[in-house]
Amino acid sequence: MSQYDPQQLQQKFERWSELYQEQLQAQQRFQEAEALYAELQAYYQSPQWMADHEADLQLEYSGDVHSIFSEDALWNMISDRNELAIQWMRLGLDALDNK
Repeated sequence: MSQYDPQQLQQKFERWSELYQEQLQAQQRFQEAEALYAELQAYYQSPQWMADHEADLQLEYSGDVHSIFSEDALWNMISDRNELAIQWMRLGLDALDNK
């Protein structure tokens, strides 16, 4: 029979509670990111994006990320978003499977 240390388990429960709140916040941020993604995707698929790109519009941006006219940035956004969504699904399935 296993011996459990209730004090240690209390600490683990408190840490789990903190992480759970962070996970809820992460889900909200994921949903926010999805809304932004949908708007960006609609723009990228519109004729306006190509016209704006060809017009060589100068945008102010932080430099931390590429311009929205960068085709590499567009490709990275799509592939990064898809990979992250797959990882979220796998994490959820693993949790339900008790892995």
